[in-house]
Amino acid sequence: MFKFLRERKKDNKGFTLVELVIVVAILAILVGILAPQYTKYVEKSRKSADVDNVDELVKAVQVYAVDHAINTTKASTDQTVKFTLKDSGVVIDKDTSDKDVKAAFEEYVPNYTKISKKSKQWSVDPTVTLKIDKEGGVSVTECKPDEFASYSDGKNTASGSNAGNSDNTGK
Repeated sequence: MFKFLRERKKDNKGFTLVELVIVVAILAILVGILAPQYTKYVEKSRKSADVDNVDELVKAVQVYAVDHAINTTKASTDQTVKFTLKDSGVVIDKDTSDKDVKAAFEEYVPNYTKISKKSKQWSVDPTVTLKIDKEGGVSVTECKPDEFASYSDGKNTASGSNAGNSDNTGK
């Protein structure tokens, strides 16, 4: 009888159905655990891209202000500039009469019209308000939504660094 079992064992060259079902179940559990984590990381990278795009636009206005000395001869008061990152692209607030912002975007961010909001998770569209003072310095006065400002900690969009200062380290 043992001889019969040994011979049968030698002929067994594949996996049983139970073994295959167990492997598939283990894989399904792993996918179920890892898929939500993957989507979180994808969304985090989209939010990071939005923060970086807005930061690039702010820096463009700051550099343009220094290079072209905007507002030093044009006005006796500070100017406020507001722009929003939307699904359709960058929208400069219609109350902004100064054309320097658009010129800054065109000169330093040539493809600014192609920049759009990547993340769908913001409570409102990311909006940044800049103040251009009489001396030509540019600072960030407001970031919306609040989560956008906190998400971008350590960047110019959150810290409100001033392009007019000679000690600007970009932090």
